[in-house]
Amino acid sequence: MATPIFTQLEGRIPIHRHEHVAVLRRGGQNAFRLASFLSEGLRAGDWCSYLAPAAFHAEMLERVRAPGLAVEPRLREGNLRVSEGMADYGELRKWTQQVFTDAEQAKAPAVRWLEDGVWPKPVGFPMPQFFEFHALLNYQVKMYPSVVICQYDVEQIEVRHLICALAVHRHLLVEDTLVRDNPFYLPAEKFIPLSSEERERDLMSLFRDVGFDVDKLLAAVVGYGRL
Repeated sequence: MATPIFTQLEGRIPIHRHEHVAVLRRGGQNAFRLASFLSEGLRAGDWCSYLAPAAFHAEMLERVRAPGLAVEPRLREGNLRVSEGMADYGELRKWTQQVFTDAEQAKAPAVRWLEDGVWPKPVGFPMPQFFEFHALLNYQVKMYPSVVICQYDVEQIEVRHLICALAVHRHLLVEDTLVRDNPFYLPAEKFIPLSSEERERDLMSLFRDVGFDVDKLLAAVVGYGRL
């Protein structure tokens, strides 16, 4: 039996429960396109978290509020949590676990997690641990009814970080094309023990094959996914 659709991103892209999706976008103007993912969740009683640079918070909250939703009471009660991230890996894991624990205690129907992948730099969070965190987040998503959406701006992210982002997300949304089973995904038990070079090996080989062109790399990933 197929897993029921949990939500339709922007009203048209079907996402199932227990999915961890990397959304590859272009430009800062698209950082707030998925505000409706949070608005819809708050109306449904879901526990919602937004993790992004502090400079993004006001705009995102304004867009979440736009459909006439009262945001402030949810911020006070804790079923909407907004964070700029933290510099310490242990603190990030603790904060994340608290989100899911509190949702379970409140008997929330689901957790919705929306994250912008540019947050580590402003707070000084180390990128290798950032991707290890996301590898482990795949386990968390499977344990509780939830959906995690992670946005990455391909115009800002370094190629080696883009490659790691591709490796730790089972599902990808690339240029509005959903790749349900990412062929380059590495489960946490395989990804975490690898060296940086080993983590990047297969996708760096593909990157060389497409002439070190990011657009061609992403087109190749979409092509593999469609196959």
